[in-house]
Amino acid sequence: MAQIPSHSVSIVIPARNEEDSIGMVLDEVFAEIRHLPAYAFEVLVVDNNSTDRTAEISRLKGATVLRETRPGKGMALAAGFAAATGEIIIMMDADFSHNAAEFGQFLAKIGEGYGLVIGSRQLGRSDEYTLTRKFGNLFLTASFRLLFGYDLTDALNGFKAFRREVVTEDGCTSRDFEIEIELIYYALKRGLTVGEVISHERQRLGGVMKSHALIHGPKFLAAILKYGLRYRLSA
Repeated sequence: MAQIPSHSVSIVIPARNEEDSIGMVLDEVFAEIRHLPAYAFEVLVVDNNSTDRTAEISRLKGATVLRETRPGKGMALAAGFAAATGEIIIMMDADFSHNAAEFGQFLAKIGEGYGLVIGSRQLGRSDEYTLTRKFGNLFLTASFRLLFGYDLTDALNGFKAFRREVVTEDGCTSRDFEIEIELIYYALKRGLTVGEVISHERQRLGGVMKSHALIHGPKFLAAILKYGLRYRLSA
């Protein structure tokens, strides 16, 4: 069996009907990884039941395309994590809101010994925040800090990098966006340090936003309660 480079990185991008943006996302990703020659990269796009040209465009741009028929971002990410070969995994969205130019600071933080790193929109900024989304993120992250006893400013952002060991023992079971909390729980459970870097969330390039505050906010809160209590009880 071929040995995996110690600085190998898998970029996992879940995508559903993102033909308007996925091409530009991948152009930016491949341009950025050329500036990081110390790492060996693979780029995985997980097509989550798209009915448009998302998969076709992704292949044309040079990504490896996986198909996940179980609906939900969590299911798509879990499939991507299972297929990833890198010792470091970077997860990002397919709508162009996450900037590949920030890869370097994520990897530098991992190199400092962090197990999981989150791109914080509170330390940076978000062009997508409505008043509802901003308040919801502040409330849910405050709930996270209260339940987990761990100081973060943006527990919910889907722009993350982490060491492979975060997901090797426990397979992720979250169906949707609440996988963000599940990943942090696994990292802390393993005694890894979780940190943040400054991140700028751009306006999505096209397509339809998949997250809805009234639907996914309660799911986030339920995950915070579930995993927060587990973490406290196991401490």
